Amino acid sequence: MTSATSGPLTQPPPVLGIDHLKIPTNSILTKLEFYTRILPFKHLAHFDHRRADSGEIFGVIIQHAPTDLLIELRLNPAHAAAQRGWDAITWSVETRKDLEMWREWLVSKGVECSKVLKGFKGWCLVAEDPDGAFVRWYCQESHEWDAHADVDEKWLPN
Repeated sequence: MTSATSGPLTQPPPVLGIDHLKIPTNSILTKLEFYTRILPFKHLAHFDHRRADSGEIFGVIIQHAPTDLLIELRLNPAHAAAQRGWDAITWSVETRKDLEMWREWLVSKGVECSKVLKGFKGWCLVAEDPDGAFVRWYCQESHEWDAHADVDEKWLPN
């Protein structure tokens, strides 16, 4: 590949960062409610993706308020089913206490979640979203490396 002005490229062009992540769903409305009622996301309705012929919404953009990260929730039942039990994103919190507070919040909202689990270097919490995909939090607070992290048949299988 060559550049129009400088000859052959010797390195790839720059990337500014992540524009947005995409998560498949079986139901846009159900997943949207989860992310905006349970997690700190705001629906950016002006970016709704609609089919030209029917006006049906097939994707929505949500914004993580604290970081401005954008996520697209995209209607794709086959891919959503394939990601059941998978944690595509792990959120970061500062301390184990923060995980305990997240667990309390999730339980109060009726969201199925793990106990706070011991990982190899810190602790984590796992919750299930409406499609059966996992949302995971890991804390920055750490302990000495431990090869005997918690194993849980549902939340942290080997």
